[in-house]
Amino acid sequence: MTDYESKALNLYASTYLMATDKMKLKGMVTFTKSEAALDEVVMPDSTTIAEITDDDLIDNQDYDFTNMFSYSDLDYSLLKLELGMTYKLSPVLTITADGMYADLTDDQTYVYGDLTGSYFMIRTGFKYTF
Repeated sequence: MTDYESKALNLYASTYLMATDKMKLKGMVTFTKSEAALDEVVMPDSTTIAEITDDDLIDNQDYDFTNMFSYSDLDYSLLKLELGMTYKLSPVLTITADGMYADLTDDQTYVYGDLTGSYFMIRTGFKYTF
């Protein structure tokens, strides 16, 4: 029939720093590269199928998959950069702040449309320990 092959590479680095007794800093970089491809579909000869099934279930079948493999490839890369900070305001209250930038590059845009793009996100919050 056919083979489906996928390859993925994921690189990851992170750091954590206790800047002061009250402040902690963290950072992370992630890179992902993924590729996937479907080989050409090769269906058995319809006369062979007819012999196996005694001509049953063959009349309404269409075994033309000649171009399916040509539009099934996936190829993208994703880069994420993250920074974060926590600061202890009191023994029970901590403020947090995180930022993340992500950039996706889609090199096979015909599968789901062009998914290429990037975004930046900032999160802040308080943590109360009880």
